[in-house]
Amino acid sequence: QIPTPDTMDFVWLPVRLPVLSIPAVVAGARARAVETAPRFFGRGASGFGVAAAVSVGLMHRSNCRRRSGRQAGLNGHSPQGRRSWLQMVMLGGCAAPAEAKGNPFVLLQDGMNAFRDYRVDDSIKLFDEAAESGYPKARLWQRGLSLYYAERFDDGTQQFRKDVEMNPNDTEESVWAFLCEAQTVGFEQARKQLMKVGFDPRPVMGSVYALYRGDDDAKYIDILEGLYKKGGSDAFYASLYLGLYYEAKADKENAKLWLLRSVDSNYGKSSNDYMTDLARVHVSRRQWRNAEL
Repeated sequence: QIPTPDTMDFVWLPVRLPVLSIPAVVAGARARAVETAPRFFGRGASGFGVAAAVSVGLMHRSNCRRRSGRQAGLNGHSPQGRRSWLQMVMLGGCAAPAEAKGNPFVLLQDGMNAFRDYRVDDSIKLFDEAAESGYPKARLWQRGLSLYYAERFDDGTQQFRKDVEMNPNDTEESVWAFLCEAQTVGFEQARKQLMKVGFDPRPVMGSVYALYRGDDDAKYIDILEGLYKKGGSDAFYASLYLGLYYEAKADKENAKLWLLRSVDSNYGKSSNDYMTDLARVHVSRRQWRNAEL
């Protein structure tokens, strides 16, 4: 029994306990934390965030062992990603089936590493294995990103839409569903189909969502260009999503300009954020090299 970070309401979870050794528990918690900490502490979560996620995950595993017979009641409305992150830790702590083929969290981490190494197809296979081994498939947003770069746009759309169904405050998954759909049904139709999500407290993502929704293209392009000039993580995310917006519109010149700017930003070059890896994969897949930034 643990409180949610926003409401402090207590929740109960139904569980299915695997038989794991202590090293396996710690390894699973660490792999899970590497993936889930960015959802709570930001996609560029530091070692502190990972350590905190490990601690919460291990504490929750202990709670699961003691409270295995009660039903869950997850209610409330929380800021972007926080409840999603907590639910992931709770699900991950106790839900892996004993008959699983392998450790789903290790498979997830292996899939992420394959993507970072530009092995997109291998990453999809590993994410699929993670799902087969007990990881909640609808939570595999990393799989959706890989599907986009494998040009499996219908599968990517399905992945991101399932994610948003489970976490209706997830701006980025809504945007990525749009990006997949723009490649199959066209930019304007994809814009009409853009999923509604809750409030995102990050100014950069609020502006990205407004741009993709079509509130006022010129206004929000100007806002995002301004955020790019301010530096930091906002510069990276503003340029990344401007580049992806232009790619969805089939404007290759501006797409290339802004994606290269995202990779060349200080945050893009120094952060361990998974999305900075994505920007590099994007540039590599498009075979873009030098450009005036």
